[in-house]
Amino acid sequence: MKKIILITFVLIFTINLSALRVLTYNALNFSSNSGDRLPYFQSIFNDVESDIVLVQEMSDEGGAELLLTALNNGGNNFSKARFLDGPDTENMLFYNNAIVNFASQDTIDTQLRDISEYELLLEGNLIRFYSCHLRASQGNELLRLVEVTRLRDHLNLLEEGSEFIIAGDMNFYTSAEPGYQKFIADETNNIGRAQDLSDQVGSWNNNPVYAAAHTQSTRVNAFGGGAGGGLDDRFDFIFSSYEINNGNGLEYIEDSLTPFGNDGNHFNQSINAGTNSAVSPEIADALYYASDHLPVYADFNVIPSAQEIIVVTIPNIEEQWEQDSTQEIKWTSANFFGNIKIELELIESSSREILIASTENDGIWEWNIPVEQTLGEYIIVVSDSDDSIPSDVSNNPFSIIEPLSVVAIYDIQYSLTGPSPLEGTDIVTCGIVTGVFDSGYFIQDGAGAWNGIYIYNYSNDPQRGDSLIIAGTVAEYYDKTELNNISFFEVQSGNNSLPEAIVLNTGDVGQESYEGVLVKVENAECIEYNAIYGEWIVDDGSGEIMINDLMFVFVPVLGEFYDITGIVDYSYSNFKIEPRDENDIIISSSSIDKTFLHTQIELFNYPNPFNPKTTFYFTAEDSENAELIIYNLKGQKIRQYSIFNLQSVSAGLKSSIMWDGTDENKQPVSSGIYFYKLRSGENSKTKKMLLLK
Repeated sequence: MKKIILITFVLIFTINLSALRVLTYNALNFSSNSGDRLPYFQSIFNDVESDIVLVQEMSDEGGAELLLTALNNGGNNFSKARFLDGPDTENMLFYNNAIVNFASQDTIDTQLRDISEYELLLEGNLIRFYSCHLRASQGNELLRLVEVTRLRDHLNLLEEGSEFIIAGDMNFYTSAEPGYQKFIADETNNIGRAQDLSDQVGSWNNNPVYAAAHTQSTRVNAFGGGAGGGLDDRFDFIFSSYEINNGNGLEYIEDSLTPFGNDGNHFNQSINAGTNSAVSPEIADALYYASDHLPVYADFNVIPSAQEIIVVTIPNIEEQWEQDSTQEIKWTSANFFGNIKIELELIESSSREILIASTENDGIWEWNIPVEQTLGEYIIVVSDSDDSIPSDVSNNPFSIIEPLSVVAIYDIQYSLTGPSPLEGTDIVTCGIVTGVFDSGYFIQDGAGAWNGIYIYNYSNDPQRGDSLIIAGTVAEYYDKTELNNISFFEVQSGNNSLPEAIVLNTGDVGQESYEGVLVKVENAECIEYNAIYGEWIVDDGSGEIMINDLMFVFVPVLGEFYDITGIVDYSYSNFKIEPRDENDIIISSSSIDKTFLHTQIELFNYPNPFNPKTTFYFTAEDSENAELIIYNLKGQKIRQYSIFNLQSVSAGLKSSIMWDGTDENKQPVSSGIYFYKLRSGENSKTKKMLLLK
C-alpha cells in the first residue's frame, strides 16, 4: 500500500512539472534594416522551439519587432520586453506567453553596454534572467572583470535563495579569465554566485579539444560586419544561480546545454561546410547567414510554487511623468487573488501617500496626476490591501516633472539677434530625421528656413525618415543651436518622406536661418579642397560655401561643377553643407558644357552609347601636358591617361584613345553615365557618355 502511494505521488509530481527551454543568441547588429536575414532566424527559431530567447546586439526597436515576427511565424504567441536604448547595441527578451508571465525589467550600467535584467514569473516562481554582452577582444580581460563585478554586486543584493539565469556573449577566451572566475567565485556573499552550465571548462580559444563547445565564428570568411575564421571560440554562455537544482523553482536538466548546430566536426570551418550531422543543410545555411555566433540553449523543469507574489512592472525604468497627466501603473502577481493597495513614496522624505486603498488585482490602474503634485523623485508601492503582504516597489525612482508642451523647431531656432530664445529650456519637439551620424542626428518639421535642428544624442539610433517626438534641453554649443540631455525619445513612425531640400545660391547658405535645414546648391564649382580635413569650397558665382564630411566622405575635382544636397551645420565658426551619402553629390550640367575661355580643344567619343568599349578623339594645343580623365557620376576618378605616355603626337594633330570600360585596376565598371575630361595646359573640356551592358 505504501508503495502504491509513493508511485502515485511521483506521477502527480512529474505531471505538474513544466518544461522550459532558454536560448541565448548574438544576432549580429540586427536592426530594422536586417529584413534580408529574417528568414534565417525564422528557420532557426522554428527548429529550436525555445520558450525564452535572450538576444544581444540589437540595434533598434524595429529590429526587435522583426525578430518577434520570426518567433511568431509558426503560430506561437511570443511577446517581447521593452526596448531600452542605451549606449552601443542592446539586449532583448522574447518570451512565450503560454509559459511565461512577464513581471519587470531593469538595466545595470557598465562602461560599454548595459546588462539587462528581466523578472519573470514561471509557475508562481519569480526568476530573474540577465542578458550580457561583455567587452570583446583579448587584452580587455580586466574590463570584462569590471562588468561582471557590477553584475555580481547587483545579484548579491537579492534575497537569499533567489534563482537567476545569466546568458549572453561573454567573450571569454579561457575559464582562467578573472571575469569568468568572478562569476563562479566562492565569496563572503554568495547570493550572486553563478555556475557554468557546461562542463567544457578550460582554454577554448583555437583549441580543437573544445571543438564541440565553440560558438563563434559560423563563417571562415567574414561578411556583413561579422567575424570570420571559422568555429574556434566559446563566447556564448549560460550560467545559473549556484545551487539551482535544490528542489524549488528552476531545475536544470543535466547535459542539456547545446551550442545549436555544432556537431564537433567544424573546428576552424564554416558551420555549413560539407555535412553537418547536428542539423539539416537548410539550418546549417541559416546559421551561416543569420549571424557569426551560434545560438546556445539549455533545458529546465519548473517546479510550481504556491508563494504569493506581487511585482511592480511600471514605473520601473526612471520614467518622467508630468503633472496633470494620466499614467498607467502596472503590476503582475502570482498566487494572489485579493485586492491591492497602491502607495506613492517621495524619495526625499520617505513619506507615503495612498493613491488608492483598494482596487481589483487586474494588473493596471490609471493615475490622474494632480496639477499640484509635488515635483521630485518617487517610487510606487503595490501591496495586499488588507495587510500589505505580499508587496513590491519600483526598481528605480521615477520623476514628477512640470508639463512640457510640444514646441515647433521654428520657435526654437527663430532669432534675429542672437541665441535661441529658449536657450536652457527643457522642451518637447518633433520632426523627421533628415541625417544621422555617430554622435547625433538632424530633424526637421517642415521645409525651409528655421525648421531644422541638430540633436546631440549618443544613446538613440534613429533612421533617416523616422518621425520622432523627443524631449531635451535647448543649448547653444559654440553658437550652434542644438537639443541635448535627451530625456524622452520615441519613434512614432518610419520611412516617412523627408522635407524637400530648399534650393539656394551658395552665397546664401551661410545664415543662421538655415542651420539644421536640408538645402541644395546647383552648378557650384569646386574652387578649393583640403584633403587633411575633408573640406572643400564651392561657388556658383554668388559666394563661397564649405562642404564637409561629417556623414559622407567625397573627394572632389578642382574646377568641376556639382549639384550638392545636404544639411547645413555650423562648427569652428563656419557654416557648412553636410552631404549624407553618394546620392547627395552629382556632377552638374555646367561641368558637361564647361569650356574655359580661349580653349583650343576638340573632343568627342564614338560610339556613344557604347558596349564594351569606345574611342576618344581629340585635338589639343599642348599635347605634352595633356591628360584624359574618366569620372563616374559621383565625381570619382575611374581612369586616367597621359598623352605623352601613349604615342608621340604633334601639337594640333588629332589623336585617339580607346577605353575598354575598365578602371585603373583593370576591373570592368558598371553600366551608367560617365564623364570624360581632356586637360591641355590651362584649358579643359568635359563631355558625357553612356556605357550600356
